[in-house]
Amino acid sequence: MTIEITFDTNCFFDYFERDPTHIKRLIDLAIDGEIDLAMTTRVMADTLDKSKGPGISRIWQQIQSFPQLNTIGTDFRLDTSRLNSGDYLVSTRDVEIIDKIASLMPGAQTEDIDHLFGHINAGRDIFISSDNHFLNNKKKLYKEFGVVILNPEDSIVEIENQIASS
Repeated sequence: MTIEITFDTNCFFDYFERDPTHIKRLIDLAIDGEIDLAMTTRVMADTLDKSKGPGISRIWQQIQSFPQLNTIGTDFRLDTSRLNSGDYLVSTRDVEIIDKIASLMPGAQTEDIDHLFGHINAGRDIFISSDNHFLNNKKKLYKEFGVVILNPEDSIVEIENQIASS
């Protein structure tokens, strides 16, 4: 069984602008077929260059060359989503989930909430982020939604343990 991983936007900043070590290892695991890597459609909004428009920035262009990466949709927002992007209209129940995520992550940006909602709704296994909005609230989010949130370094240990035990 392939482990399904969702990257938060900051994983790409880690890879392209900071220390790529852990993200590079995850890419290698994806290339080997051990994990499935994905991002949500909100990565485009997170990499917005306000002077050029959505999805037109140096980091977004680099993400386009990222190997082994799928895109999953999240809730459709008029000010953020694009038609045919994979984003979808949400139900009343979905809105309740989105509101609960927001209440468990005080101060988080809308894009952060949408990333996590997309991950949860897609039923993926591990959400990877170095953002404190996620990491500081991961126990509450796990208790409420069963979502596993790890930083890139800890994710490697967890994923390699899961692979070894399968």
